[in-house]
Amino acid sequence: MVFADSSGFIAAFDPREARHAEAAAAWQEIAKARQRLVTTHLVFAETVTFLRRRGGWELSRRVGSALLESSAIDVVGLDTDQLAAAWREFVRNPDPKLSLCDAASFIVMRDGKIRRAFTLDRHFEEAGFEVVPALSV
Repeated sequence: MVFADSSGFIAAFDPREARHAEAAAAWQEIAKARQRLVTTHLVFAETVTFLRRRGGWELSRRVGSALLESSAIDVVGLDTDQLAAAWREFVRNPDPKLSLCDAASFIVMRDGKIRRAFTLDRHFEEAGFEVVPALSV
């Protein structure tokens, strides 16, 4: 199982992203291996909002529909305890670039014992997760 972050989705589906080819190839490998993906409502919202602002309504609609309709992707919500844990993670970490969405993702990954993330965000690696595609050093 792989957790999917907005940075992975955005890079895979927006050809203007600097690491688009790498993210798209990683996305294809995940699909080819028939690995299940988990993401959150927060990641979904962040992804389609970013794509709408940058790539337009059609790209946002197409990607959002594909993610919601995919039988290989579970889009999950946070319960009250997970939200509280995400908030604690968020306020404990002084990095101004860490988002609450990322902190929530870490909680969902830990609760689900998910070790790999489809992401380009270094925060996942710093939190101890394996990232796909690998981040440059």
